[in-house]
Amino acid sequence: MMTLVLQFYLKGLLISALLVLVVSAFYAFTYLVRHSNQPHSVKRNRILDLILIDILTIPILSFAMLGLLIILRIRHL
Repeated sequence: MMTLVLQFYLKGLLISALLVLVVSAFYAFTYLVRHSNQPHSVKRNRILDLILIDILTIPILSFAMLGLLIILRIRHL
């Protein structure tokens, strides 16, 4: 039972990491294109803030994905 939960958690961690990476890359790209006239330090600070938000968001989303994967497993979908 614990191995099944761990397996679902690792799948959820991978899914949430990929999801957050794609969304963050899209946001960073659009931010850098729109604010090309700002100083380098301002852009660097925004990207570092984005990385910190990603680090905090990934574990939370992985537990949400864990719940979804367990529900899907119970309903045999």
